[in-house]
Amino acid sequence: MTIDQDLALIRRNANKVVKQLNHQAAKTINHLATKARNQATKNVAKDIGVPVKTLKGRTRQSKHQRATATKLHARLRVNVSPLPLIRLLESKANRVWEGRGGIMVGKYAVQRGFIQTLANGRLHVMQRAGRSRYSIDVVKIPLQQPLTAAYQQALKDYPSELRKELKDRLSAVFS
Repeated sequence: MTIDQDLALIRRNANKVVKQLNHQAAKTINHLATKARNQATKNVAKDIGVPVKTLKGRTRQSKHQRATATKLHARLRVNVSPLPLIRLLESKANRVWEGRGGIMVGKYAVQRGFIQTLANGRLHVMQRAGRSRYSIDVVKIPLQQPLTAAYQQALKDYPSELRKELKDRLSAVFS
């Protein structure tokens, strides 16, 4: 073999190693993103009494938002808008209790509350607010602060976890 052929072979092998390294790094990033999503939604669901499945549906990661060998970053899109209280009834564990002066859905008590079918055909838990012009409101659970805090907590150790996971993956691949 000549020197040119040896150099070409070395370049090809180096390119394969770099490509494999990037591929494993992308897998690690996607794994950590999924782990953070599961951990954050599980913690928030437990804290506010909402089914985990309902909160997982509020986090999106489409195919082009995942990390690839050429793009080493992932993006999670989280819907932090308030959750209507009626969504608690998706879980069999939560029931509606109606009493004098209000209702209770799951662990949430709503004074002057009632369930109503709206003009669009959807059921909602409503509450009489007592204001003169807009006298009733849809009851919602605020999610912005709990979800933001949970994701920050889940991604707090991200650099060290990334180092550890990547080290483990690369040692398994190149051993």
